[in-house]
Amino acid sequence: MESTQEIKEIPTKSAKRNINSDAKLLDSTYRCENDKFISVLEEIPNTESNAYKLTIFSKHSNDTIIKFLDTRPQMSKIRYCNEFYTVVGFPCGGPCYSRVFIFTDKNRPSEQYAYPQETKNNANIIAHIEDEKFENLIIHNFFTGKELTVNISDSNPWNYGQMDSMVVEKNDLILYYQSKGEKQIIKKVNLKTIF
Repeated sequence: MESTQEIKEIPTKSAKRNINSDAKLLDSTYRCENDKFISVLEEIPNTESNAYKLTIFSKHSNDTIIKFLDTRPQMSKIRYCNEFYTVVGFPCGGPCYSRVFIFTDKNRPSEQYAYPQETKNNANIIAHIEDEKFENLIIHNFFTGKELTVNISDSNPWNYGQMDSMVVEKNDLILYYQSKGEKQIIKKVNLKTIF
């Protein structure tokens, strides 16, 4: 007995909407724009290393920054960008993920961190985890290059050191996270030593 396949015709408007939606998703994964810069990430096919080329274009001059990134093929994406840097991220296995910070200052080398987290209101301050020691959250100041380690051993271990939110208020960083008992913890950390 011969099987028959039913082919459904998708109305033109719907097909265009799906194509546009897919294009917007891809565009947002490989392109990021802010008031000063446009960043474009391009995969270099058939390569084991230096799998991506990131180009950062200035909106106000002819300046262009081009960086080749040795990140995981077919898995790297632009996560976000601002006037100071573009962040390219990729998974590294299990719950692990890594981010490369490519700076808009041409002379500054890129920096890479595991399990990084952004601060909601200060692009110069991030947090990250080193060597999968999830009880220690490392606060990093991009402006000074200084770091501060904060003990978060009371956090839920299934969160792998991830905060619910981080906000800078004057000289303090306010951390919001879940405890082992699923209770909300708010911890205030003085940042004077890394300013």
